Amino acid sequence: MNQTRNTKSRKASHLIAVLTVFTMLFCLAGCGKKTPRETLEEAYEKTFTENNPTENLLGLSELNTKLTGSKAHSTGFSFTIQELSCEELGEYAAFLSGLGLSVDSASDLLNRKSAATLDITYGGTTYLTLGGQIQDSEIYLTSPQLLDNSISVNLSTLEEDLNSDSLIAQLIRAYGIAVPENLSADLFSTFASTTALTNLGKLTSACEDLNDAILVETLDKKEVSLPANISSKTVYSVTIPEYAYAAVLNALIDLSADYSSTLSDSSASDDLTQEDYDLLNTKLAIQQLAETIGDLVLTVSVTKDGTINYVASTIAQGSDSISFTATFTGETNPLDEIAVNLNVVAQGTTLGIAYEQFFDSQDNEIAIFMNATADGTTVCTFGCVGQYSDIEKGKKYAFDYDYIEFEIKDLLFISLSGDFYVDTTKCNITAPGEAKYNLLRMDATDFSELYEEVERNLQENPIFSTLFGALDFGM
Repeated sequence: MNQTRNTKSRKASHLIAVLTVFTMLFCLAGCGKKTPRETLEEAYEKTFTENNPTENLLGLSELNTKLTGSKAHSTGFSFTIQELSCEELGEYAAFLSGLGLSVDSASDLLNRKSAATLDITYGGTTYLTLGGQIQDSEIYLTSPQLLDNSISVNLSTLEEDLNSDSLIAQLIRAYGIAVPENLSADLFSTFASTTALTNLGKLTSACEDLNDAILVETLDKKEVSLPANISSKTVYSVTIPEYAYAAVLNALIDLSADYSSTLSDSSASDDLTQEDYDLLNTKLAIQQLAETIGDLVLTVSVTKDGTINYVASTIAQGSDSISFTATFTGETNPLDEIAVNLNVVAQGTTLGIAYEQFFDSQDNEIAIFMNATADGTTVCTFGCVGQYSDIEKGKKYAFDYDYIEFEIKDLLFISLSGDFYVDTTKCNITAPGEAKYNLLRMDATDFSELYEEVERNLQENPIFSTLFGALDFGM
């Protein structure tokens, strides 16, 4: 009898133990389950950061950190007009085909050096070069086609030079222009106003509040209509509250107004200025717009691979509406093929913008196309096809574009070719020889000699002499 009782007791103990284990596993599974927002955030990170094809190819994050820091680097771009037609220019537009421009710059902040050069070309030949360079406190201006030597400005003696008897100093005093006592310091502190920095913090705080206010919910796929080319595992609803995005817009307005008032010094008066009224009206308009639109609601689709492949939103007020869709449907990478469409219906008119982007990871080629329509008729188009080259991930790259085309129907068409580059592996800045003229110390005789020097060089240049002769500049 006791043996039977003991056997039943052991069986009951085993059953309780098994139930306890299953209960613990269930609780752990429940506690470890991600919220819809956490899952969607992971999908966003995977789609736009981990699998970003240009980031993976070029290392843009690392490169941008170097560029915004103190790393010495070189950058540049160039373009040449391949074809141009313009109603305003008429037959003269054809003469501009072949005109080109290139800009190269270098920066070495640790050694207080920087330089920039602008070249104007035609038919592949450089006809004018303008250069500027900073070496510690010395600024040099050069142009080999116009000047035999360089012109300089010394920042360390700036205040002294502007209060000297030089021609420029005399002109400044003649026109009653006040020179600050500490001009060189003011040049570097113009944008460091306390108000601007305060509102920059407000903008950051508003963005953080917006992020916290976003609500993510899982939708029933059966109740959501998705495009035929979109295969979805889970569909989410993302709600951005009206008050949150309105606060960000207001913070942006405040920040831009601070920088504007810093430059114009409109804050010197306690009275309300026209800029103040414009600011108040703008913020009121934002508030009214936000109240009209209400919360922004987006539909987001995530694939079984955990990447985002579709985002859409629609805002409707009576007969007016705004609809937005974006698809990411590349076969090897979602961002290899992007399509974005924006349609606005207002007062009986339908406006549309369509954007497409394709990335070929084998050839490192990217193609971008965009067109704008009004009531179904194309009014404006843009296209760009190019290829990345000379790549050292996180250090340098170049982009050679086969063409950039822009057209406004019946008004303008322009086609360009060229390139741009970023390079943190080299930064060659060599100071020009000793300057012949100190710009802020020049008297009337010096300016007369400089004028004669430029005139002689122009006359010796066949292109410039012909151009100035045709324009009758008296040279």
